[in-house]
Amino acid sequence: MYYRPETNETFTTHSEIRSASPNVIFPASITDDDLAYAGVFPLVSAKPVTPAGQVAVPLSIENIDGEWTQLWNVRDATPEEIEQMKPIIPRQVTMRQARLALLSAGVLGNVASAIESLDSPHREVAQIEWEFSSTVDRDRPLVTMLGPKLGLTAEQLDQMFITAATL
Repeated sequence: MYYRPETNETFTTHSEIRSASPNVIFPASITDDDLAYAGVFPLVSAKPVTPAGQVAVPLSIENIDGEWTQLWNVRDATPEEIEQMKPIIPRQVTMRQARLALLSAGVLGNVASAIESLDSPHREVAQIEWEFSSTVDRDRPLVTMLGPKLGLTAEQLDQMFITAATL
């Protein structure tokens, strides 16, 4: 990150600095000296790690011992911020992703017996979906019926979909 104290602007890339400095001709490879000549300086901006339920909010930028430093305020998150922090639960993952997530959770080997424990015609529908679907939808009966039979709560199923989407 970079900071221009004269205008209180922050930049993340040299391209942004070039765009914001139309009257300055920068060389192809910009050095810190080139930036300083244009009034732009490196910004120490390490966002603090916050405990659950708290957020770090940028406070001010100050020159501390010759370095421009972003100061942060750590505070309790508002209900809206907490809602925004919740992970998005994918509505659909591929069958490959679902099987890998089930494997990592240690329950993949139990799927066949869970399907067999279903009453007909649910058993046959679940078997067809398990064997021939290319995707798994979070709200499909296959998931809602097999989850409890695999010992998974609704929250654990949600987490399994979140995990599967990363695989």
